[in-house]
Amino acid sequence: MRKMLKAWLFTMLLLLPCMLASASSLYPDTLDNGNYVCVDGGMGVGTYADRSSVVVQNYNPPNYQIAINIIRIQFSDEYWSKHETYVGGPYKVIGNFTAYFRYNWERKSVACLRQNGWMDWNIHHDYSHAEGNPFVPHAAEVAFVSAYKMRFFNDTKGYSPVLKEYRRVIDESFYRTLGI
Repeated sequence: MRKMLKAWLFTMLLLLPCMLASASSLYPDTLDNGNYVCVDGGMGVGTYADRSSVVVQNYNPPNYQIAINIIRIQFSDEYWSKHETYVGGPYKVIGNFTAYFRYNWERKSVACLRQNGWMDWNIHHDYSHAEGNPFVPHAAEVAFVSAYKMRFFNDTKGYSPVLKEYRRVIDESFYRTLGI
């Protein structure tokens, strides 16, 4: 029994660094000297919010409206094959669009402009690629922080139906990436 326990502990000690390495970011957190901040990524394409492009369109506290350019970046599949990450690899810009966000400070709510009008972003929802719009809270936060040098969501929590618990809308590590 003791031998099995020792073997199991030894195996876990060997596997732990591998698990931690695989949990690291696949995409660079920032590009262009920190102006581009990663807000989504998948299938070799990163979606980045351009901090230098922020335009405040409406300043009427507690209501705000901000526009920010979103850049789509294709990373090298060859680099991925060798390193299993895109961090440090070559890339090229493949497209861009402007995202528009409305904020209500008192309610801590955000809406995003879509083809059919303004869509309220539901804080109590698990946003994945299958459900759409995983970049909305991060892109909206980049725009707000870039415009006002302060956090919008900060430690606001939303309920995760999948995890069945409350979790932060924006992780503290993302704020560190933004330098705030």
